[in-house]
Amino acid sequence: MGKSKNPATGEGFLGEIMVHKLSRAMGVVEHVDEAKAGWPPQITVKLTDGTLKKGRLSDFREPSGNERAKITPAQQA
Repeated sequence: MGKSKNPATGEGFLGEIMVHKLSRAMGVVEHVDEAKAGWPPQITVKLTDGTLKKGRLSDFREPSGNERAKITPAQQA
């Protein structure tokens, strides 16, 4: 079984590969601020170039199979 993820709260996304919808920058989720009192979950993604990108969970999407193959296991750790 895979990890259970809850998009409403942001629970379960830590360590997952995500792609920014607008810039198509890809990286691994480093930090999750879970949703509280009507505010959406906020995540911090460490991109492949080493920079950090912050945003709402809805600003990011799951990668396709081709995109997932581009990230090496060393970048996920």
